Amino acid sequence: MTNKNEIPYEYSDYVLKKYFHETGIKQGWLPENNKSALIAISGGGDSVALLWLFKKFYKGTVFAIHVNHGIRDSEADNDEEFVKNFAVSLGVPIMSIKINVPSEKLKGESLETAARRLRLQNILKGNRNFFHCENIFLGHNRDDLAETVLFNILRGTGIRGSVGITESSEIEGIKFYRPLLGLRREFLREILRVRNISWHEDCTNSDTKYTRNFIRLKLLPRIEKKINSAAVDHLADFGEEMRHVRENENLLSEKLFNIAVCGEGYIFDRKTLKSLTENEISLIIREAGRRLNLKTLSRRRCNELVKLILNPENFIFQWCKDVTVEGKNGKITFNDERRNL
Repeated sequence: MTNKNEIPYEYSDYVLKKYFHETGIKQGWLPENNKSALIAISGGGDSVALLWLFKKFYKGTVFAIHVNHGIRDSEADNDEEFVKNFAVSLGVPIMSIKINVPSEKLKGESLETAARRLRLQNILKGNRNFFHCENIFLGHNRDDLAETVLFNILRGTGIRGSVGITESSEIEGIKFYRPLLGLRREFLREILRVRNISWHEDCTNSDTKYTRNFIRLKLLPRIEKKINSAAVDHLADFGEEMRHVRENENLLSEKLFNIAVCGEGYIFDRKTLKSLTENEISLIIREAGRRLNLKTLSRRRCNELVKLILNPENFIFQWCKDVTVEGKNGKITFNDERRNL
């Protein structure tokens, strides 16, 4: 007879430890080699599960960091207090940073985008000033991956956007990892439920005026019901497959960039560019844009720039307010006024 309090096998420590170990080896953050880990925790089910998993199975030192965005008033303060208490209950040192997203967002920037930008900045700042961890861990799950892939496809994207969310990234020399990309959102919450661990849901996550919430709460469930019940897994699998394509494209982009670039700055030999295919020129253009931290050109505008490069006439192409691409005297030059400030 099964004990009603017994944890089901699929949520057991044995299964979770196996997943944790295999994911760590695959992503490269295991073995620990005495490295400490910084967990970004919001208080939601994903990040709470992430912190619990690391405290349970990670052999190095575990720290936690929380960012209060100053958006939801007392609810955000309650989340902050909950997170602090949860970390203390696990014996995990935690730091909480409070910011005011509405007052710090840039002109034309959405509240969501500003929150992500400022959250990342403050996590990096907290790590530099207090924790000094080589690795930071985020709680994105498999549903997040699928939603991002679908979102990017619907608004128009190429290979890079089709990847959705990558397993790892590097910012300012710090590695960011997402160990939960292989697990569904509901699975993570069930891990907590069977252990009587609570979490706090952000009320804004249920507001469908935000596009991502609409996709999560309305569009994907409809797709799963009417088209394919495995739609989330298929989208996530597609994103993972495109990651390999993107990695190969990145290698080719860097190689072509180095072949065509000449002199100092972002100056390219026009004759060399004309010897390449239109797709190869596009890769060089996008690589230059990424290195200059520019907004990605739409496919239509990128094709327009390629045509100008292949045409023998001189031209000036406006990439954005402060950046132009000029074709003159056998050279293609990126003129960036921001770099002269």
